[in-house]
Amino acid sequence: MEAVILAAGKGTRMRPYSNAVNKEMCLIGYYPVIEYAVRGLASAGIRKIYVVLGERKSQIMEYLRDGGWLGVRIAYLYQDMSRGVGTAKAVEAAEDWVSEDFMVVYGDTFFHPTDFFKSMVEFHESLKAHATVGVYPMSSYKEYGLVKIDGNGKILNILEKPSEEEAREAKIGDTYLVNSGPLIFNPKVFEYLKKTPMSPAREYWITDTIKLMANSGLNVYAYKMPETVFWRDIGRPETRIEAEKYVQDIGLAKI
Repeated sequence: MEAVILAAGKGTRMRPYSNAVNKEMCLIGYYPVIEYAVRGLASAGIRKIYVVLGERKSQIMEYLRDGGWLGVRIAYLYQDMSRGVGTAKAVEAAEDWVSEDFMVVYGDTFFHPTDFFKSMVEFHESLKAHATVGVYPMSSYKEYGLVKIDGNGKILNILEKPSEEEAREAKIGDTYLVNSGPLIFNPKVFEYLKKTPMSPAREYWITDTIKLMANSGLNVYAYKMPETVFWRDIGRPETRIEAEKYVQDIGLAKI
C-alpha cells in the first residue's frame, strides 16, 4: 500500500496567516499537522508517500525532506491548476506514480490517535474494495457531507448538502455518517477521475468520483472510524484552536 497526501490548497480560510505559513505546517502541539499524517501512515506500514503540492508550498518540502527521518520515502508531485482545481484533480496528479492501492489523506486534517489507519487498510484489503471512505459517526451533520450506506456497509450515495429528508434517510440509529477521510483507492479510480464532472463550484471533487464508482457497481465501502478518534479539519482558525486545545488537554508529549 502506498499513500498520497493532498497539500496543494491555498489555505484561503486561514488568511492572512496562510500568506506566510502553509496551512499544513500549522503547529498542533509540537508538530505541524502534516507530520501527524505522515507518522500515522508509517504506523500503518506504508513506506512510500507522494505529497501533492501547489504553488508556494516549498515549506512542506523543506520540512519533510525525503521522509527518511520519519521512516518513509517521500516524493513530491505538482498539481497543475490550469488543468482544473479540486480534490479529484489533486488525486489525479498521482496517476503516473502509484502502482498499487493507495491511501489518500488531507495534509490539513488532524486525527488522533492514528492507529485506525492500519485497521482501515486491513478492512479495505479484506473486502477487495475499489474504494473505501473513512466516515465518522456524529449526532449532527451540519457543514459536513453525509454518506448513505446499505446493510453491508456499501456506499449508496454521498450527500454534500443534504436536505433534511435526505439526511433522515441516511441516518443510522441516532447517528449520521460524516465523510471525514481518509480514503483508500484501487488504481481503477483513475478511470473515474477522468469522467468526473465539474461541480457547481467549478471544481472537480473526489466525492463525485466516488459516487461514479458506486453507481457503476464497484465495491465502494464505508469504514467507520472509532468514536474515540479526535478529528478536525484545521483549515479554519477556530478548528485549529480546537485541535490545539485537545492536544493540551491530553498532554500530548513530544514523540
